[in-house]
Amino acid sequence: MRRILPLAVLLVFLSPHVRAGKAVEVRAESFRRLSEGAALVNRGEYGKAVEILRGVTNTALNSYRAWYFLGLALLGDRRPTAAVDALRVALELDPSQLQAHVAFGDAYLQIGDLGEAEAAYHRALKLRPDFPAAYEGLGRLAEARADEAAAVDFYEKAIASNRGYPEAYVSLGDLYLRRGRLEEAVKLLAEGVTVRPDYVPGLNRLALAYARLGLQNEAVATVRRAIELQPWNPDPRAVLGRILLDLGLAGDAAKAFGEALARDPAHPPAREGNAELRRREGDYAGALAELDAILADERTDTSTRVRVEETRAATVAERDRVAAITARLEAGTATAVDFREAATLEASRGRFAEAAELESRAGTQGPDTERLAWYRLRAGRYQEAHELYAVLARSSQDPVAEVNDGVALALLGNDAAAIEAFRRAIVLPGAPDRAWAYLGNALYRSGRREEAVDAYVRYIESGASGETAERVRRVLARIAPSRAPQAPPPPPFVVRPQPAEEGRP
Repeated sequence: MRRILPLAVLLVFLSPHVRAGKAVEVRAESFRRLSEGAALVNRGEYGKAVEILRGVTNTALNSYRAWYFLGLALLGDRRPTAAVDALRVALELDPSQLQAHVAFGDAYLQIGDLGEAEAAYHRALKLRPDFPAAYEGLGRLAEARADEAAAVDFYEKAIASNRGYPEAYVSLGDLYLRRGRLEEAVKLLAEGVTVRPDYVPGLNRLALAYARLGLQNEAVATVRRAIELQPWNPDPRAVLGRILLDLGLAGDAAKAFGEALARDPAHPPAREGNAELRRREGDYAGALAELDAILADERTDTSTRVRVEETRAATVAERDRVAAITARLEAGTATAVDFREAATLEASRGRFAEAAELESRAGTQGPDTERLAWYRLRAGRYQEAHELYAVLARSSQDPVAEVNDGVALALLGNDAAAIEAFRRAIVLPGAPDRAWAYLGNALYRSGRREEAVDAYVRYIESGASGETAERVRRVLARIAPSRAPQAPPPPPFVVRPQPAEEGRP
C-alpha cells in the first residue's frame, strides 16, 4: 500500500533552490496583486480593490502599502470601522506616513468620532506643519462641528500651503456653494479642476455650481466629462440626475439615478434623488422606502444619516398633511387655508399648473392674487400672469409686482412693454436690484446694447450677489469687457439664514 508523506515532510526534501524559487514567485504575485489593488483604489473601484487587497495582506503581513491601500479601499467603500483597523496596522508598520494619518482621521470622521479624527489630523501636522491634506481634513471636521468660519480658515490654510492641492479648493468651493456665495464657489471650483483636470469630485461640484447659475449646458457638459473619466463611478451620474430633476426632466433624471444605482445599489445620493422623484409624484411610500434603505445600510456615514433622517421626518409630515387635506377636499369641507396649503405643496413638487388651479379655488376668502399670479407665471400662463400683476402693480405701487409683470411681458415676447414695466419698478421705493438685470436683458434683446450695458453695470454696482449677479458678470465680460466690474472681495464669513422668496420671484 502506497503511503502519502505529509506536506511538511515533502518540504524537507525539497532543495533550497526550489524553496527559494517558490518564495520569489509568491512575492512577485503579491506585488502584482498589490499594484492591481492600488490601481483600483486610485480609479475609485473600491469594492474590487477590497477583495484583492485582503488577499495581499494575508500573504504580505508586514507590507505597509498593502494595509494602507486596503484602508483606503475600505474607506472608499464606506466601511470606516474596518478601515480604521487596516490603517492602524499600516501606521504600526510605519508611523511616519502622513497620508495614512489623514486617512485614519477620515475614517473616524465617517464614523462620527470627531475627537479621534482631530487627533489623527494633528499627528500629521506634527510630522509636517504645512501638510495640506491635514488642514483640509480639519476643515471638514470643523464643518461637522458646525463651525463654518473655522472650516474656511482651515481650507484657506490648505490652499496657501499647496496651490496644487485640488481637494482644498473643492471643499471650500462646496461650502460656499451650499451657502449661496456663488461667485466665490465657481472661482474656487474652477481653480480646483484647473489644478487637476481629471479630479472627478471637483467636476461634480462645478457642474452643480453651473446648474445653480442657470448655465445648464455647461453643467451637463461638465458632469458628462466626469462620467467619461470614471464610467464606473456612480457619483457623477447621481449629480447628472439631480441637475436633470431640477430642470423638470423627471424621466431623464430617473434614468441617471438608475445608472448610478446599477454601479452601487446602495448609493445614497442616487437613492435620495429617487426619493425626491417619488415625493414629487406623490408616492410617499416609495420615497420613504428609498430613504429607509439608506438608513438601514450600516455603511451610511453620520452626516448623511442626519440629513436623511431630517428628510424622512419632513416627508412623513408632508404625507400626513396631504392625506388630511385630500380627505377634506374630497368631502367638500376644505377651507381656504386647505386649498392654499394644497397649492403650496403642488408648487413644491414643481406642479405649478395644479398649484394655480387649487389657489383659484380658495373658497369664500378668494385666492391670494400675488400667489396665483406667481403660480401662473411659473406654469407658463404668461398672459394670465401679466393681467394679474398689472392690477397688483397699479393698485399698490408694488415694485415687485412691476418686475414680475415685466418678466411676464418679456416671456410673451413684448420687450417694449417689459422695458417700461422695469423702468417703472426701479423708481419705486424698495425696488429689487434685479430689476436692473431684467431691464438689461430686455434692452439687449431689443438691440439697445449700450443702454443694456448701463443697466447691467448699475445692477452689479448695487452690490448684488448670487446666481443672477454671476450671470450678468459673464454677459458683461462678453459684450463689454472694459466695463465688466470684478467680483467684490468676499466679506467675513458669517452664516446667515437664507430668505424665503416664495411667491415673489
